[in-house]
Amino acid sequence: MQTPPRVLILEDNATTRMIISKSLEEQGVDVVVACTLAEAEQHFHDASIDLYLLDVNLPDGDSTSILPKIRLLYPMVPVLIMTADHEHSRISEFFAAGVRDFIRKPIHPLLLASKVLSFIKAYETEKALFEANEMYQRISHEKEQEEQLAHYVYDHILMMHNTPVSGLQVVERSSGRFCGDILVSSKAPNGSLIVMLADATGHGMAAALTIYPMVSTFSAMVGKGLSLGAIIKELSVKHSQSIPQNRFVATILMEVSPSSDTIRIWSGGMPKVLVFDHDGRLVNKVASQNMAIGILPADMVSTKMETLPLRGVGALALFSDGLIENKVIEGRKISFDEAYEMIADGISDLPGLVERMHSYEDYINLSKDHDDITLALLNVAEVVDELNSSKEVHEPVRGDFKFHFELSGKSLNNEKFPFSLSEMLSGYGFKKDFCQRIFTVITELFLNSVDHGLFGISSDTKENDFINYLTLRDEAKLAIAKDAKVCIDIAWDEQTQTLTLALSDSGSGYVLDINKSGSEGAAHGRGLKLISTLSSRFHYDQITNTTHVTLEY
Repeated sequence: MQTPPRVLILEDNATTRMIISKSLEEQGVDVVVACTLAEAEQHFHDASIDLYLLDVNLPDGDSTSILPKIRLLYPMVPVLIMTADHEHSRISEFFAAGVRDFIRKPIHPLLLASKVLSFIKAYETEKALFEANEMYQRISHEKEQEEQLAHYVYDHILMMHNTPVSGLQVVERSSGRFCGDILVSSKAPNGSLIVMLADATGHGMAAALTIYPMVSTFSAMVGKGLSLGAIIKELSVKHSQSIPQNRFVATILMEVSPSSDTIRIWSGGMPKVLVFDHDGRLVNKVASQNMAIGILPADMVSTKMETLPLRGVGALALFSDGLIENKVIEGRKISFDEAYEMIADGISDLPGLVERMHSYEDYINLSKDHDDITLALLNVAEVVDELNSSKEVHEPVRGDFKFHFELSGKSLNNEKFPFSLSEMLSGYGFKKDFCQRIFTVITELFLNSVDHGLFGISSDTKENDFINYLTLRDEAKLAIAKDAKVCIDIAWDEQTQTLTLALSDSGSGYVLDINKSGSEGAAHGRGLKLISTLSSRFHYDQITNTTHVTLEY
């Protein structure tokens, strides 16, 4: 039920007071009466009063004396003055004190009631607008604080999971406070540099939030030494677990590998990667051969990629579609091929190129949001020099030690064991990059022994039917025999500064063929090839079913 409006009447004449009160009450107004200034001030605590109707001359003074207090307490509440002809000379004084209007005596009840109701209605409208504005200001302030926090998290995630590298120049231009594009790079344990450029669906915070899970996953997977194909699979799994189905992420993943003298490029839904020779000439364009991450189920994601010879490439340019889409010059929309040529011609000045391409936006189509732009130029020679020079010079680790671990039965289901083992070894003074190599090698050896040696699951199963592979693995973990066993021997030699690992299992072993141990993009068979890359010596003894690996510090 709506509360009736309230009016305070300050009038010392009883007859006038009665006439005013009756006329207002007949209009549904709740009336509060006062005969003196002192009585009126007793009602100043009542915030429900919607209008003050004041006589000028009261027994205890002039009503203008209480106007400053009313205006201070209730600056929006209207004040009307009832005045006689001889008081008209004070009109300017009343207006200056905050009076809204005047009612001439003698009072005409109907006119007075109409004027009072009109001012009350205007006051309610003004108050509603004021409250709405206050709410808007509060929401805006809260939104600003939330955006500041989100932006801090955004920057923090980038800082924590990105490894700046000499030779990789990046220019970004966001359509708003948050950028839906993100470029991160990270050095792998095998000495490679892996770069990811991701462009999420949409703009602003929503697009940025889509990318957050991918950044941390990318950093973790690179740190573990996973291949480019395996990283793509993991990114797709993480995306499907964390992000709504209608949100996709167009992505370029690139690996610069001095050890294999190759550059591998996986592109899903992104513009072509421009390849330049050592003289700066555009010699190749690597087109996307895959869907953006999030379109297909994780087990259907293709890991098809392009492999380039490292020594034949001078630089590579990778960019989001905001750099080439919706561009108009002299009223004509330019094609992507024209845009590629313009980028190739202006690649020596990345900031200027981004601003120039942005200036070609089709501003006639105002309904279209302007896309974020990210442009990166990777100078291959500088990156390779950086990778070679960044290899840590390790202080020798003193003393010899040996450990023997034996896991059997259900303890083999503890997938945290490799991590715990590498954490323990880090306490002996080994540097982080060496501990990462240890973790990667132990993880691959352990999973290889359990999956293939003990569970008897073929590597082909993971590639041909990944869901079936997971089902078989879960069933095998539940039914694992009590006498199933994996033994791990670890020995550190101070003199040679090498760590030797020997791992055996009670299963049937595996067939060793490193050269055919799985393609780069495969979800299976890459483990032995990776171990061979990370170690200085790799040997499998089929007679004893023991894998021997030596890592140089």
